[in-house]
Amino acid sequence: MRFGGFGPAPGGCRQIDSKQAHELMQDKNALVVDVREPHEYADGRIPDAVLIPLRQIGMHLENLKEHGDRPIILSCRTGSRSEMACRFLHQSGFSNVYNLMGGVIGWQMANLSLVR
Repeated sequence: MRFGGFGPAPGGCRQIDSKQAHELMQDKNALVVDVREPHEYADGRIPDAVLIPLRQIGMHLENLKEHGDRPIILSCRTGSRSEMACRFLHQSGFSNVYNLMGGVIGWQMANLSLVR
């Protein structure tokens, strides 16, 4: 895995592609947090992704802290909302957070499956 080569981007959010995210999920039991709206989530999500819409992320900090040192991958449709969530979590004291570049669209383009 190449995770060590990715330093923090501005705001402390590390960017990873779909293949790296998939490896991080398998090898490190990463938690995927989908920050889209419920209707988007229902249309198709990354397997085992937890829905926490971006506007509600601040209300779930304690729940996310319960996952300890597990990596957290933030996802959305294209990667922009999840980058905002990733930066917010980093500013809130989370150090092991990643933004999924390209979001769910990038995930599909990498031929990875979605749950519907």
